[in-house]
Amino acid sequence: MGFISVLVDAVVVVFSVVLAVTAPFFDAQIFLPDSLYPTLLVKLKRWYAEESGDYLMAEKPGFFTGLIWLEIAFLWPLSVANVYGIIARRPWVATTSLMAGVNVATTMAAIMGELLGSGKASDRLIQFYAPFMVFAFLAIIRGLLPRRNPPALSGKSKKKRA
Repeated sequence: MGFISVLVDAVVVVFSVVLAVTAPFFDAQIFLPDSLYPTLLVKLKRWYAEESGDYLMAEKPGFFTGLIWLEIAFLWPLSVANVYGIIARRPWVATTSLMAGVNVATTMAAIMGELLGSGKASDRLIQFYAPFMVFAFLAIIRGLLPRRNPPALSGKSKKKRA
């Protein structure tokens, strides 16, 4: 179980880093003016939308804009907390992982429903979004499974040595 736990932690950290970086610099361009971003980032977003056929990024439908607002307000801080919490082995990281996983699963259900139901999405675009469902599942599992951490000694339980 130790190897699997480390593997799940690694996946959650990698995806959390991706979300922590892309949310403010890439995804937030959906609702923030282009003038706030360096030209390179604006061009990168446009290139991505054209290359991948990501019509959600290009057309900015209302539901997608709302999901991005949720990502910035809720998921972005959780992603930063997950990276720190897993690396520093904080006991509360199970809660933040669970919260992030449920958020991503809910968001991806709406996005995948649109992609699959609209008939507009290419297989390539669906394959781009699909790993986020795997991340959501692993983050939820990480949050639900008990961890064996050595118990911390409280100040009262320490014995005085003379």
